[in-house]
Amino acid sequence: MMTEEDEVGGMRRGTALLLGLSAVVAMLIGSGSAASGGPRTKALFFGDSLINGTGSHPARPLEVRRAAASLGWEAVVDGRGGTGYTTGGQHGKRYLDRLQHDGFLHTPYDVIVLEGGTNDARHGDLARLRAKALQVIDYVHHRQPWAHLVMVGGYAPHGVDLTRYVEADVILQQVAAERHLTYVSQLHYSGVAEASFYASDHYHPSNAGYAVLARDLAAALKAA
Repeated sequence: MMTEEDEVGGMRRGTALLLGLSAVVAMLIGSGSAASGGPRTKALFFGDSLINGTGSHPARPLEVRRAAASLGWEAVVDGRGGTGYTTGGQHGKRYLDRLQHDGFLHTPYDVIVLEGGTNDARHGDLARLRAKALQVIDYVHHRQPWAHLVMVGGYAPHGVDLTRYVEADVILQQVAAERHLTYVSQLHYSGVAEASFYASDHYHPSNAGYAVLARDLAAALKAA
């Protein structure tokens, strides 16, 4: 027959077991929450004035900020106006030079978005575009082989002669295919004639224009 001492001991053991199970359940719930949420995707957006957000105000870079917010990503931006794969613009540094010396690739990223081609079409050397673009891609892959690379092509506003822009876009598409990368073309924006789409320079997008670019970029990156 169970004595009072046995009964008390059993109650204590039951309470201890219950507390232990509660701790395990709490731990599993906590770990499950972390697993379901997971770490945020960290992405580097590298490119020219479009990535930098020239034409938007008051806060730049509008397109990247909106696209990253839509995706729930943590975004880092390295954008310099006038630069490209074959041209350094006023800064004097082409894409490969920038990537080798600006220090951004010291940080590991899950995704690296390489945007460019606009300034190569405007005042770059299209004869060297393929070779220079391949150098950039191979360098980035060498530095961060785990990162998912996505190429975004050049941009042209409504009303410009598209001959060189199309040539640059075709070259960069071929480069992306050669390296098995996703390529996002932006030349279709040249068909947008609404004045509200453009900034006061009539070339770069306005806040409204960048909002459209951000929506499309987020959709393309999500698909990729």
